[in-house]
Amino acid sequence: MRKKFQDQLNVLVVEDNYLNAKFAEAVLKKLKYKIDFATNGKIGVEKFLENNYDLILMDIQMPLMNGLEATRNIRKIESQIAAEEPVIIIAVTAFAMEHDRTACITAGMDDYLTKPYKPRDLVDTIHKYFPE
Repeated sequence: MRKKFQDQLNVLVVEDNYLNAKFAEAVLKKLKYKIDFATNGKIGVEKFLENNYDLILMDIQMPLMNGLEATRNIRKIESQIAAEEPVIIIAVTAFAMEHDRTACITAGMDDYLTKPYKPRDLVDTIHKYFPE
């Protein structure tokens, strides 16, 4: 069973832009969530293998491994280990076209937020997957 919205979630922020990562951190800290960071998709996948995350905020455009490829790798790993509750992955991207959203969902992401987003947008999106 998934955690409740008010429970302390373990969140991985995969983001190569320092200011975007700090903005996400500020919102997540107010919710008292445990936060970890990765600066590209390759590191994100490695951290996923080492930790038990409830939620991943995944940028799309990053060096070494982009967010789509990282998500496909995470979903493949989950499939191989028959994960009972796959991690929730939310795309956080400046790409705002419908085909961009479709690419994220097709890669295995659960949801999609367009940058810049308001803190309330992030909270509401998390709330969809971790209800009160």
